[in-house]
Amino acid sequence: MAEKKYEDNSSDDKQEEMMSMTRRSAARKRPAGVAVPRSDVVQTDTSARTSGGFTALLESVAQQILAVTYWFDPTPHPGPYPVTVRFSGHRVDVKGRMQAGDRFVQDETIEEVIPGSGPISLTARIRGINPGSWVVTAHVLGAAHPARGPRKQGNATPAAAPLRPAARLWRRWAPSVESTEPVKTCLTPFARVPGRIPGIWAAMVTLGIAVALALQFLLISGAHLAIGPWWVVSLVAIVVGIIGAKVWFIVLHRREHRLEGWCIQGFIVAAPLTAVIVLALLDVPVGVFLDVTAPGLLVAMAVGRVGCFFAGCCGGPPTASRWGVWSSDQRVGARRIPTQLLESVLALSLGLGVLVAVLSHGPANGAFFVAALAVYTLGRQGLLRLRAEPRKTRLGGLITAALAALVLVAAVVLLVR
Repeated sequence: MAEKKYEDNSSDDKQEEMMSMTRRSAARKRPAGVAVPRSDVVQTDTSARTSGGFTALLESVAQQILAVTYWFDPTPHPGPYPVTVRFSGHRVDVKGRMQAGDRFVQDETIEEVIPGSGPISLTARIRGINPGSWVVTAHVLGAAHPARGPRKQGNATPAAAPLRPAARLWRRWAPSVESTEPVKTCLTPFARVPGRIPGIWAAMVTLGIAVALALQFLLISGAHLAIGPWWVVSLVAIVVGIIGAKVWFIVLHRREHRLEGWCIQGFIVAAPLTAVIVLALLDVPVGVFLDVTAPGLLVAMAVGRVGCFFAGCCGGPPTASRWGVWSSDQRVGARRIPTQLLESVLALSLGLGVLVAVLSHGPANGAFFVAALAVYTLGRQGLLRLRAEPRKTRLGGLITAALAALVLVAAVVLLVR
């Protein structure tokens, strides 16, 4: 989310000019006819990841912000409709004269609220303010109306209906602003957002790597395979795979200049390719190593996707379906299509299947590895269509699926020989 920032010293001409530009931009996003004190407006954070590269990312992580959440229930409507919530607040531990950074007004909009989807949370991250304790209020603006169908009075009501266990748990984690005491600023990584656990993604990825190495060790030692320095090859492949995941993400989002994410495709391409090259240099059987590595790799991806679910990334769109699972995209918490969990189940199923195959029949010169990754890629291409974030190109997915299908056929032919 992009955030405009300004300093507190109003005597600085350059800073005044930046504040003026921020206010003009925010005014264009506010519904017409709603007056707000111009000096209090802080720009909404809808594009922070598009305008600063590595320096902006570091500043964003190190900056103190105020994270506040408003919970509400959708009202009956004939279809999805937008909701705009106005957050306003002032700092309560001010000493001396109140400055511009001691108060704010910020609008946050959900473009499509799904009727019947259950309780929804909207979290605003307030930046460019002074650290301290804040009293914050929030209310739904009356200018929003259904995106389709006739306009109805009101578009959201404070969450009051009985909550499901997941929503109830997250509401305790991040209560609605109207029911809390003064809220304190915090560093960005530690902001409390419903549906998101700080640091969970890194923890789950680390756990997944440990599980992968453990499974690999058990298969190698159980079959008494002589593969040489397999642990060195594995560690080198993991490091290069992590770099590949980051590079893949940067290239994929080069136009937005985003640096904060990772792409599993980069890891899947870089890690095995690195392992093959190192194994060839060491004159170690490549196919055997890949087959005993496949179960751990797939199980590790299954564990990592659980981290994605609780980190609020790679998720599906909101839904009113009973099969939806309450989760967050780091800003809006709602019942969603759980694409991360579906991909986790896919990877775990394949990992266990390959594990049984390798234990039963032994390595197959890499055919198990190739077949499992091809099936995973095919399934993943279908799951990517369910994600909330639109795909960059439709052609790329079709080409990837076609290549994966061809590779799968070749792997099956090798297995049945």
